[in-house]
Amino acid sequence: MKVDMIMPQMGESITEATIIKWRKQVGDKIQKDEIILEISTDKVDSEIPAPSAGVLTEILFNENDVVPVKTKIATIDSEGTATASAPREQAAPKASPPPAAPVQQATQVHAAHSNGNGHGTDKFYSPLVKSLAEKHGISLTELDTIGGSGAGGRITKEDFYSYLNSRGGAQAGAGMAVAASSAPQPAMQAYAPPAQVPTSAPRVESRSDTSQGTGWQPDGTKIVVMDNMRSAIAEHMVMSKKTSPHVYSVQEVDVTNIAKWRAAKQKEFLSNEGFKLSFTPFFLEAAVRGLLEFPEINSSVDGKKIILKKNINLGCAVALGSKGLIVPVIKRAEERNFVGIARSLNELADRARNKKLTPDDVRGGTFTVTNPGVFGTIIGYPIINQPQVAILSLGAIKKRPVVIDDAIAIRDICFLTLSYDHRIIDGSLGGSFLAFVRDYLENWDLEKPLY
Repeated sequence: MKVDMIMPQMGESITEATIIKWRKQVGDKIQKDEIILEISTDKVDSEIPAPSAGVLTEILFNENDVVPVKTKIATIDSEGTATASAPREQAAPKASPPPAAPVQQATQVHAAHSNGNGHGTDKFYSPLVKSLAEKHGISLTELDTIGGSGAGGRITKEDFYSYLNSRGGAQAGAGMAVAASSAPQPAMQAYAPPAQVPTSAPRVESRSDTSQGTGWQPDGTKIVVMDNMRSAIAEHMVMSKKTSPHVYSVQEVDVTNIAKWRAAKQKEFLSNEGFKLSFTPFFLEAAVRGLLEFPEINSSVDGKKIILKKNINLGCAVALGSKGLIVPVIKRAEERNFVGIARSLNELADRARNKKLTPDDVRGGTFTVTNPGVFGTIIGYPIINQPQVAILSLGAIKKRPVVIDDAIAIRDICFLTLSYDHRIIDGSLGGSFLAFVRDYLENWDLEKPLY
């Protein structure tokens, strides 16, 4: 029996993924759940396991190809008796256009190559590149002239934008004008460089290129193309600001009791759990308790309907150095105690940094907590992670002089910010939730046992 491998969707807003590496070759025997390939999206790099044991008989895409989610990428013969097809270098890639691309136009670009009508060679272009060509008015003949840095000389998104930048401001601007007037505009558009770009064909570097003295122009500027993760984060953030009218409430929180309790329990916790107890799990538990008290904040909006969520799936933003961030999700957080939340947070953060997250780890969040305080940020104003309606930001914990009973005392203080969607959350509800979280933290029982 033949089993199709499908490109998984690594989060609600993800429409495509890049194949980084095939771990198995056509003809290899594989076991169920054995890692077959590695993929990369704007949210996560992940290793994809085999859905079935058998023989890998077909690979439809090469490394560095950008593939729409839910597209067939390989075939496994679970009987292990089928004859393997040609190696992936000779496999004929198949793809359907991504949702944001004009389907008919993108299909015509590929058809012109395959029909041998005299326009260029039989190059294969990924659905993303085809849609970008249509959007920016790049003809088939012109597309053939772009050099590719991907596997087998294939054009990547970065190659396309590098070419577009060096093409000249007037020509690039004209192409964008054509695309803007002819192509349907999705809610989240792919990143496009500004219409006015230098006409001197400057070197364009990837975002990760931080070398000094190369690529700099006489006017002291350098063009750096966004990588996949940064580009998609940008799109998602712009979409969120356009979707939700953001309102912000800030509370000052005295976490002195928490700091004392944490210091007293740290040795026991580290001995039993194998990792240090940070401050973040305290805020996560407080957020869960607050969402149980104010369930309207654990919701989403669909037109004029408010969709309340029974379970609290807590998203926890994890920084990935200079590459961006990812938001893995603690599922059914309301069913976990304090130590259980700490364990889940540590496990997800460790897997995120080691590229071990699965598609299920980053989908289904109903509320997000982000912690810029670990970088020294005092107050943050985060953007809501759609389709959620609120996000809690944790500021840095600092010792400050405060007035208690008309006397000055030194206390551990932090600021909490709640960003919320004013379509359904008013200042009264947002403020009440934040006050509940504050009181929960400030009244932490110093005699509370760890287990």
